[in-house]
Amino acid sequence: MKKNVSQIRHFNRFYTSHLGILDNHFLESAYSLSEVRVLYEVGERSLITAQQLSEQLKLDKGYLSRMIKSMMKSGLLSKAASAADGRALHIRLTDAGRSQLDELKEKSDRQIGDFISRLNADEQALLVNSMRTIENLLSAGYTTQGLAGQVVYQEGLKAGDIGYLIHLHGVLYAREEGYSDDFEAYVVKTFCDFLDHYDSTKDKVWLARYNGEIIGCIAVQSRPDNAAQMRWFLVCPVFRGTGIGKKLLDTALSYCLASSLDRVYLLTTDVQKKAISMYKKAGFELTSSAELQQWGQVLREERYDLLLGDGARSTSI
Repeated sequence: MKKNVSQIRHFNRFYTSHLGILDNHFLESAYSLSEVRVLYEVGERSLITAQQLSEQLKLDKGYLSRMIKSMMKSGLLSKAASAADGRALHIRLTDAGRSQLDELKEKSDRQIGDFISRLNADEQALLVNSMRTIENLLSAGYTTQGLAGQVVYQEGLKAGDIGYLIHLHGVLYAREEGYSDDFEAYVVKTFCDFLDHYDSTKDKVWLARYNGEIIGCIAVQSRPDNAAQMRWFLVCPVFRGTGIGKKLLDTALSYCLASSLDRVYLLTTDVQKKAISMYKKAGFELTSSAELQQWGQVLREERYDLLLGDGARSTSI
């Protein structure tokens, strides 16, 4: 915690200095950063009151009131009674205020353009995605569900995806289950088997991405006798409980049904309680279980099967 606090304070000092936020006048204008923020918030909304401004900008009401009076005196802002409630006064930009705001926006755009011009396209994407994540995590209404709303789902693999999936499995299972390095070696072998026998018409991978980074996956690999194996079902911890795992599992099962497979099965261990609960709810049934010593642990390897032919139970979850 202490190390994180120190790093955040360091970033704050860097960022405020980098953007010139500590200057008395923002972007060499006659206005402070707080005054420019007021102009921006008023300009972005057709109707806004002083109370709403205070809540939005986290500014003291007395300080904000004095600022608004000064900006009205300068001809940048005006007040008008609400048509719905005559007691409420809406703050608006005057023509002069709109012109000043447009000029400041242009200056700000040029400043930011200068900052990022030395970065290539990939570096700019990394910067913007990092900023978006900071905004999401520190927003007053932050929830993991909100993050999940920005997740993009993809079918198929891009260059580098398999390497990253191996990395995710190795890191998460070592951290959460205490698995040894042998587990990562096992995952490597499973992906080698997948690629050695890959048939794009039968073998499928679905990925969930946040800001371009893989945070969830599931796959279906073709097997003999009109069967398939479900593999590599994983969701990163921050995004669990948001419905991402359910969507991935539903997608894989829908594909299996549409492909007229007779059955689909998966191999797991008894410690994967949450995933097993989802499998059972989808209709999978335990068909074998054996105690094994592997990956530095004593585990029960379990196999679950789901029949998809006539008379099979519904796979809706």
